Amino acid sequence: MPQFYSRRSILKMLGATPLVAAAGSALAAQSSSWWGKSIRSGAGPKLFFSAADLPGIRQRWSDDPRFASLREGMMNRDRVELRKFLREDIKYNDPLHDIRTAGERAQELAFVYLMEEDEDAAELAIEAVRTIMKFPVWDFFLEGGVKVVGVQRAPSTTIAVSCVVDWLGDKITNEERQLWLKTMAEQGCEPCYTGMHNIRYPRETLGWSFNEDTIIGKSRSEFPNEMARRPELTQETNLRAAPSGAMAIGAAAIGLYGDDKSQLDRWLEMTVSHFKGLEEIYLPDGGYGEGVSYGNYTSESIMMGLIALNHSGVLELELDINWQGNVDFMLQLAMPTAGNPFEVVNISDNGRYRHTLQDNHMQGRPEMRTALPYWVARKYRDGQAQWFGENLGGWESIWSLAFRDESVKPVAPKSGAQSWVSDVEWPVARTGFTPDDLLVCLRSGAGYNHEHADRNSLIVKCYGEALIVDPMRPPYDFRDSSWALRETGGHSAVLVDGQGHFYNNGVEGTNSTHAQARLLATKATPDYSYWVSDATQAYRLANYEIRSVVRATVVCFDLPAVIVVDRVSKWKEASTVEARFFADNWEDKGKITTSDDGFRIERPGAWADGKFFARNAMAVSADHLPIPKERAVQHPFAVAKTEPTMATTLVSAIGLGKSGDQAVAVDFVTRGDVIEVTLSRGGRRAVCRINDAEMVPTLDVQV
Repeated sequence: MPQFYSRRSILKMLGATPLVAAAGSALAAQSSSWWGKSIRSGAGPKLFFSAADLPGIRQRWSDDPRFASLREGMMNRDRVELRKFLREDIKYNDPLHDIRTAGERAQELAFVYLMEEDEDAAELAIEAVRTIMKFPVWDFFLEGGVKVVGVQRAPSTTIAVSCVVDWLGDKITNEERQLWLKTMAEQGCEPCYTGMHNIRYPRETLGWSFNEDTIIGKSRSEFPNEMARRPELTQETNLRAAPSGAMAIGAAAIGLYGDDKSQLDRWLEMTVSHFKGLEEIYLPDGGYGEGVSYGNYTSESIMMGLIALNHSGVLELELDINWQGNVDFMLQLAMPTAGNPFEVVNISDNGRYRHTLQDNHMQGRPEMRTALPYWVARKYRDGQAQWFGENLGGWESIWSLAFRDESVKPVAPKSGAQSWVSDVEWPVARTGFTPDDLLVCLRSGAGYNHEHADRNSLIVKCYGEALIVDPMRPPYDFRDSSWALRETGGHSAVLVDGQGHFYNNGVEGTNSTHAQARLLATKATPDYSYWVSDATQAYRLANYEIRSVVRATVVCFDLPAVIVVDRVSKWKEASTVEARFFADNWEDKGKITTSDDGFRIERPGAWADGKFFARNAMAVSADHLPIPKERAVQHPFAVAKTEPTMATTLVSAIGLGKSGDQAVAVDFVTRGDVIEVTLSRGGRRAVCRINDAEMVPTLDVQV
């Protein structure tokens, strides 16, 4: 459970004056406040960067080819269509989609004005904010059925209005500016405060619900999720960082430009409490359990709030987060393919649907993870963070343009065979960071928000193709039958009697469970790596008759090949054991064929050829999940299933190659408690001896 800091502790931490500290829980404004010792004065902008920074930002905007797509997309936005949307089509009871569109366009156009002195862009940004001011609520969650809770839309809208105020300067009259800031305080900052207070004190909350006066709230209320624990569940998720970062930005904007600063003390105290608590969500090496996509959202939310507080002079604050390690976490989970150079290891809900990936970053929902690494590169003079942002971070954003420091020279990560074991226990073996390189990842570790029932599942990429996959982006709605993609049966993992390990039923959302796996052994050499992961606890929560479920994974870099050893045992009753391996057929370009003892996955540029061995009789087949056909055909899988047994060892030896390559030869020999697997191709050879006398197999690998 994350720590929450008391107001007194925060005031002491920040070195507050005795007058303020003595106020204790009193939240009224003080004449001698602990914030704002050096609020930035002079010409704007002041919130994230200064007038002195503008020449460099404008030069990157106009001259740097890295930002050409960003510039062209923003400059070429259809303003006629946008005006029609704002004047005729917008729905004021849609604080999910329409308020987001208005906010994003307002922020974008204000930035265009800042770069180009484009008067029409400024006028349209003002019109967009005036439209936002007409929304009765800026979010669709309620506490106690009355108070609006800021979760995502109130935060994003607060950020947008703050940016427009900062970037348009005197283009807005002071009278209108104060009206905007007053409305933002009421509709943005206060809902964020409400949500943050509920998360901090979940047992005091009156309960969250959906606002049925909104389009999304009405649809979700027809068959609602169970919301009783929602504030508590949010304590360790990205949705805690979003309002915290926005509150910091909104408070900084009001500190800079607002006439009414009476609520800053209580807003900032709440913000600091959450920021300090968020330190604990990150692991020592910078890892973040929700994975790359949600981790970047969390980190960028915190980063932006920190920058606003410090740059504005409203509050000096630093956090004990391993920022460089956090960028390295994203680097190590990068999985570039021929189809998507910015693809990630999509453990849990990470990654993007391929049909949303466009060659223009202004379309769809592209990968965008460049702002944080550029900021880290600038702050710490970190050349590898710079390289990551330039090569694997995805499309550029306003913030990556603003924070990039081209004087930091990029330093490429080392190439060649390597293994990385993170504090979240998602080990990765790879031969480099290009699409053609081999990457193998095993999902061990504990539960986190957005998790799937995926302990000990496997992902393999090589020669530009994702070959053994975690199916992409299952639905959030537990009523959708494709929810099955979240369960163990929807992963390249093990089933016992057709059942997977413990998982939630979705009524509380995609929150973390108590299911755990643990790495028992790891080894890394220039020729091979292996990991042994025990997921027994996760499976026993679902079926206490299970005695052990252990998976060992061996990666042979040179062949290349992967050996998967599944050791499963029961307490009383015999069970079937099966190992599934999913293929990627998202665009009808993947195919699975099977034989009596193996399978072949084929993609346009590469293949995976697997051979099975089991201590017991088994059958091999190809299949689909029992979900709607249009989803099922995207995710075919090969499966080896044993006869009922009290204990078995199921070995899957998988050779990898480019189209036209010679197959990897596989040979199994048993000698008592030892299963010897030999793989060979073109003079290269690897032998793995598996001793399965105990529930945890031991390995001896020779390459």
